[in-house]
Amino acid sequence: MSSFNTSISNFEGVAYIITSLAMGGAQKVLLGLLESPQLPVKSTLVISLLKTQGLQESFARLGVEVFYLELERPQYILKKIFELRKLLAERKIKLIYSFLHHANLFAVLIAVLSIKPAPKLIWGLHDTPLKHLYTRWQHRALFWLSIRLSGIPQKIILVSERSRQRYLEIGYPASSMQLIPNGVLVQPLNLGQIESDRLAVRAELGLNPAAILIGSLTRAVPEKDLPLMLLAFASFSQQCEAHLVLVGEGVDTQNTELQVQINALGLQGRVHCLGIRQDAARLIRAFDIASLSSRSEALPLFLVEAMALGVPCVATNVGDIPLVLAGQGELVAAGDSTALAAAWQKVLAYSAAQRQQKIELAWQYIQTHFSQERMQEQHLAVFAELIQTWEASQAWNMSMHHKRC
Repeated sequence: MSSFNTSISNFEGVAYIITSLAMGGAQKVLLGLLESPQLPVKSTLVISLLKTQGLQESFARLGVEVFYLELERPQYILKKIFELRKLLAERKIKLIYSFLHHANLFAVLIAVLSIKPAPKLIWGLHDTPLKHLYTRWQHRALFWLSIRLSGIPQKIILVSERSRQRYLEIGYPASSMQLIPNGVLVQPLNLGQIESDRLAVRAELGLNPAAILIGSLTRAVPEKDLPLMLLAFASFSQQCEAHLVLVGEGVDTQNTELQVQINALGLQGRVHCLGIRQDAARLIRAFDIASLSSRSEALPLFLVEAMALGVPCVATNVGDIPLVLAGQGELVAAGDSTALAAAWQKVLAYSAAQRQQKIELAWQYIQTHFSQERMQEQHLAVFAELIQTWEASQAWNMSMHHKRC
């Protein structure tokens, strides 16, 4: 632990910038961070670039004020930026912590436009950059600019070792990088709650109480490789009464491309696309297997949540997923649908004793290495260091001003 002062008063003047409040890992990490009893939530400011629906109710329950830049309405951008500049000055913001690439770039802009002294900056990175995933020129331009501005933030927080290595390779400064893995609230396993949720979710979907559910909290983006999961499930579902539940942004019945893929594989009625949900923990507890088919990851919060809720995991061997599963889940090569289907079958073939042992060991491992409290403590140490640096700089500036007067 750091020797810096981490009293509640020390964390006044912190603002957070994020792309949106959609149901995603970065958003959940921010929520988990704000649940720290050491942070003065009532005076906290969260700045969202977009007004995408998702976790608004969760932030509201914490009493957090959210300011929307509303970039989806470009005619109001300048007006919004100057409103935000005034708000940051009124709040005496000392530190800005941004999440994800677009928000990181806006954090630099806002810091430059801030009334002096400028707040300290932390960038948060929740991905592992791979060239083949950045096919659009907009993504390549964003990436190019991010690399060139990466020397501006005082700290860059990454959630996985693999991510840290890749960002070092492409030119991000090592001196400002700090690894803080994602964390979740870990509570004792409630077998009664698990059984209740299993039955309730199956009833909601109109399924047999004994139906097998493979579940994934994901997004409709190339790096999640949903076509691979569908292909694996098409093979797997021929062997048993199984259903695939997909939850997350863009993973709904309005996604025509996804629906075409489902229909082409003859999976109508076997794949349930639920979109954004507020009851993620309830859904996860209902799964027989939690699974990801990703081509690229940093440290996926979904797998951490699933292990903390007593659900066996199957995922591709990318990013820090091997570190998360720690031998208590099944790993397969990315891009291999046959191996993914076989791994699901292997988990279902566990004996009751073997399944229970893996669940208990996974839960203990998450409690030790990926708890929300551990994540909060590591963040607070960084906050305290930068805020005290800002305050020392402010005191020096004031003393110099008085000398000149």
